[in-house]
Amino acid sequence: MNIRDLEYFSALAEMLSFTQVAHKFAVSQPTISYAIKRLEQHYGCDLIVREASHRSIALTNEGEILKAHVRYILDEFVTLDRAIEHAKNNRMHIGFPPIIRSKVFSKLLDEKEIIRFISNFDLVSGGSNELFSKLLSGKIDFSLLGSVTPIVHPHLNVKLLFQQEFFIFVSKDNPLANKKEISFRQATEYPFILLEKGYTHMRAFQNLSEKTTKKPEVQFYFSDVQTIGQLVSSNIGITLMTDFPVFQEMDGLVKVPLIPEDKEIFYIQYAYLKSAVLNQDLQKLMRILDGISWEEEV
Repeated sequence: MNIRDLEYFSALAEMLSFTQVAHKFAVSQPTISYAIKRLEQHYGCDLIVREASHRSIALTNEGEILKAHVRYILDEFVTLDRAIEHAKNNRMHIGFPPIIRSKVFSKLLDEKEIIRFISNFDLVSGGSNELFSKLLSGKIDFSLLGSVTPIVHPHLNVKLLFQQEFFIFVSKDNPLANKKEISFRQATEYPFILLEKGYTHMRAFQNLSEKTTKKPEVQFYFSDVQTIGQLVSSNIGITLMTDFPVFQEMDGLVKVPLIPEDKEIFYIQYAYLKSAVLNQDLQKLMRILDGISWEEEV
């Protein structure tokens, strides 16, 4: 048995056609048949049954069991290959969502040596959903992640760093700017300008939208928070955002708290695979993150 045999079986279990699998891998049909026979000899049982016409096949009970496990096995081999490749190149890939990155670096402005140390990693930008998938597949070795509920996953070690409220941000010229707090229903009277899908902020927005009968209008989606802030300060629309450094420094923006029953929380964590072997640099990075005074307890 070898990895290629498992890849052939995985494809056959999905396609149920020797012809299609042979075409997919650009090999002969006997090559696929021999691979299945090797697996059947290894496990001492039949994994497939051919229909009387020999035009179609089906999986045996044992074949269904192997199908249920083989995708995970193959994914683990890919993750292993990537982890070893990163280690050989002595380059660790760290997921850093832009909003969390701005928060982290704002806490380290006076720590130039630490900033230089962090710059030695390959910093991978993107939304938390995208980075979460890359972490599980081994494309990155470690990641900071945002979520609207604390992350729990059987394959990950996760450490909560801090949490923040979501606010409605409006222009100082918007009537909502004079409110001490508002409901999300009140906010839906104005068009929203939001971060693109894939960012945790979109999940919070969807949660709030599901609680109100008046569906909010979304005027624009952007990946650049600075653009969102500029448009909101110009009273083009409003946004749902955490109180992160870029918005704190912008003139003309007012943050308005949501009423208690509409509050959504942004959880910031770091995570890595339980199977990961952390080198000294990654362990040092974790100590740096653990040692930051976040001061954002809700």
